[in-house]
Amino acid sequence: MAEMVIPGTYIEVRPEGLISAGRVATGIVGVIGTARRGPVGEPVTLSGFSHARDVFGLADPFNRPEDGAHPLTMLRTLEHLYNNGASSVVAVRVAGPSRSSATFALLDAANHTVATLTAKTSGAWGNDIRITVAPAQDDARIEGEVHTSTFDKLNYAPVVPSAENQLRVHRGVTKRIQTLDAVYKQVEEEDVPPDASNDYTLSKTPVEHVAAVNVIHVLDAQGAKVRTYGDGSILYGAGAPPNAGEIRLNPSTGELTFEASQAPTATQRVRARYAVGHAAPAAGQVLVTTWDGSLDFAAGEAPQQANGDRLEASYLVDRGSSVQISLRYGTTVEGYTVPAGTILADRINASPVSQVIATADATFGHGLPQAGVEAYFGTGSNTPGGNGAEAGHDEYEAGLEQLANELINIVVLAGQDDDSAGTLLLGHLNSTEQEDHERIGVIGAKGSTVAEFLGHSTAADRVILVAPGLRLEDGTVLPPAYTAAAVAGLISSVPVQTSLTNKTLTVPGLALKANRGEQEQLIRRNVLTVVQKEGFRVLKGLTTAGEGTPFSAVPTRRIVDYAKYGVRSAANPYIGRLNNTRVRAALKATLDAFLTRMVQDEALTQYALDVSATRAQEIAGEVAVIMTLQPTFSIEFIRVVMILK
Repeated sequence: MAEMVIPGTYIEVRPEGLISAGRVATGIVGVIGTARRGPVGEPVTLSGFSHARDVFGLADPFNRPEDGAHPLTMLRTLEHLYNNGASSVVAVRVAGPSRSSATFALLDAANHTVATLTAKTSGAWGNDIRITVAPAQDDARIEGEVHTSTFDKLNYAPVVPSAENQLRVHRGVTKRIQTLDAVYKQVEEEDVPPDASNDYTLSKTPVEHVAAVNVIHVLDAQGAKVRTYGDGSILYGAGAPPNAGEIRLNPSTGELTFEASQAPTATQRVRARYAVGHAAPAAGQVLVTTWDGSLDFAAGEAPQQANGDRLEASYLVDRGSSVQISLRYGTTVEGYTVPAGTILADRINASPVSQVIATADATFGHGLPQAGVEAYFGTGSNTPGGNGAEAGHDEYEAGLEQLANELINIVVLAGQDDDSAGTLLLGHLNSTEQEDHERIGVIGAKGSTVAEFLGHSTAADRVILVAPGLRLEDGTVLPPAYTAAAVAGLISSVPVQTSLTNKTLTVPGLALKANRGEQEQLIRRNVLTVVQKEGFRVLKGLTTAGEGTPFSAVPTRRIVDYAKYGVRSAANPYIGRLNNTRVRAALKATLDAFLTRMVQDEALTQYALDVSATRAQEIAGEVAVIMTLQPTFSIEFIRVVMILK
């Protein structure tokens, strides 16, 4: 909209004039490798090396790999990346056919599996998870148990009377939520002292006839059982005097009658456990039978399946019918108090921080896991975790596919060399270039000698071949793939126009020291060589394109890619606007500002720019951007043609 500043003078600000190029990423490293833990085939954006250790676990000893043949590559590579300045890393773990997740099956007293616990990701890390199953010290809490068809019984018992218990009925017809007051038929356990007449009477009534609950013991002075009365030997109600080995119990009064010769003596005491009844529930109440979880509702208040009613219950289950399960991995401890495998599975799977997933057995999942267990995952008949460290061509190819659409500037295949993975890497780089995701790859040379390094056949302007390998402080020799990781970290930490030549690397040592003549040979064969010279330095920063080609220098390749990313970033806000001369002029001005900034930053020496469109391109919504660039350190002019649409 035009704005009048003085009479007869108007200023109109077009939105195109306010568009500038956004920030362009230059140092994001994509890494693919094998690891002891972590998700497989999923890109993970890392915040630093400590985060990498948390996600992927520690590396195994290079000379003593866990599977006996294939050292893990991911964390070792990330260490050298971060040591040399990398800050933005996207990592993809790959694993071969031997990968597996460690498991542990929880059994009940009859040796039936009630639940199977599985380490959340595959790998040998799961074998370090320690599980303990012990008698519960606290009551187990059941949360949000839902019933939609049968409403006469809770799933777990015995129920502990508590103010925490809550039972709600969601009425399907009226949509009303009714919270019921819980009253209880309880189990009482007590010492029963004689009265002045030497009669024994239970303190709570009425007593219900429940064979599985009711039991009366006569104990001696030391607490040892002298006689026990249970199902079949407790006679209920009025009747003939009990015989030897029997006791009569009056449910309404709680009075106990012993056979005359078996009446407790003065040094003996009586201990009783018995079920106590309760009056029928009043309106707004639900009667809970604690020993079996049965529910009784007031007349007319029971939920009805036909009406779409739903019962939701939260309650405590007695600790005597529960177990405490602890899972320990490193300093992490998970604890669960549960009465059954199904509840354990629900709790574990609902936890966002749990190290495992759980599956309750379809047949025996409602059973109680047996206490007295202290073991590690993967032991006995359980499945041990495997790393899949033998991952090869197919697995690395799948990992590269996961990075294809990520914003990545530098690709590293952890632990791989140009002979085993060079063709794979080059194919990926060529493919992503066609999809406007330009990037370079850094890979180690095959072998351990200068002759082997010189024998490579790689020739590509997007591939950097690195040698020699590294020597650790303990004498362990790592192949050049890990030197490549250090070089990739260095590249990611410097601006695109920075030459790598003579830049220092943070590495422990070199596996080979090339003499002057060998160094010259390696340069002529386009091998980026690290040498020991006042520390460890890059001899010359070059790609494998070959001397005399436009992209033989690493900065040239990075500068041109940066310019292309910047053009797309600057052009993106113009999508959807008119494709006419005025808007294209605004686009050219935006691109001019971006390229001028590259000149000011000394990434370019000079440039020429043209933005145009034929009539057919205008109709198709396309714009041709032609840049002629002279990157710093280059005597070549590089012409870049981009069709934006």
